Amino acid sequence: MTDPHKAERELIGDFDIRAYTRTAAGSHADSLPLEAFAEHPLAAKTLRAIAYLRDLERFTMHHMRDVLVTPSHKDARLTAFLATWAFEKYWIADAFDRILAAHSTFVPVKNRARLRIVRFGREFVDRVSPIFTAIRANLIGEDFISIHVTRGFIDELVSRATYSEIVRRDPNTALKDVLTAFQQLRNRHLQFFEGETLRRLEESTSARKLTHSSLKRSWAPTGTNEQATQETRFMMTYLFGDADGRADIAAIDRVIDTLPGQRGLAVMSKAARRFGVKGLGNSAGTRATA
Repeated sequence: MTDPHKAERELIGDFDIRAYTRTAAGSHADSLPLEAFAEHPLAAKTLRAIAYLRDLERFTMHHMRDVLVTPSHKDARLTAFLATWAFEKYWIADAFDRILAAHSTFVPVKNRARLRIVRFGREFVDRVSPIFTAIRANLIGEDFISIHVTRGFIDELVSRATYSEIVRRDPNTALKDVLTAFQQLRNRHLQFFEGETLRRLEESTSARKLTHSSLKRSWAPTGTNEQATQETRFMMTYLFGDADGRADIAAIDRVIDTLPGQRGLAVMSKAARRFGVKGLGNSAGTRATA
């Protein structure tokens, strides 16, 4: 039986890691239209969403620590990509910070204070989890990398939908230009993660099983577990709570369905329901893309 997605995948081509590392985008400070934002300020909910995205981008270095204690650090190509990817995401976070600073009326949402024992517990887990991750991952071997690249691919799909939904809700021309430029940068992230995901899942039955088990057991966009629950709930319901947003959720799940061995997980639908999005059918994401 022929693979209906083979032609589409062949169009992706080999990712040129050397070209990517040579052309990484640094600071966006000189290109940000801050004067335009002063003249046409962003809506309060838009600023709240941008603050959340900034914090997710800042979490990248923390996430890299967990990735590089696994066999990922032995793959020179993957390590080169991740270092450049983190560099670009750092400067995207910096740009979001500058946009927020250009709005004098913006007041960051205060996270609900956690009990001391809860904070201690989270700090303890944060310190010891890389140790257990490293032990487990290195016992499993290279197939463990498929989990990381698949999650990275899904994160990029969610990011693309998030940018689109923010612009749809706040049609500010300057914001649209900024997010369009950022998405052009992130298209390379998406291309790399997609190519690595497909290759690793296609080549290994073990990788397919490990990835399926990991996604089925627990999935949320990377970094959301470090954010206040009320802010993640805001983002999910604000961006994906209407018909168009729910269509984006279903579309992400359908793309995941096309990955080797990952059909029927509906991870985006499950995460959205968990954070308050209503009206999602249980079958969302269970049909492969035509």
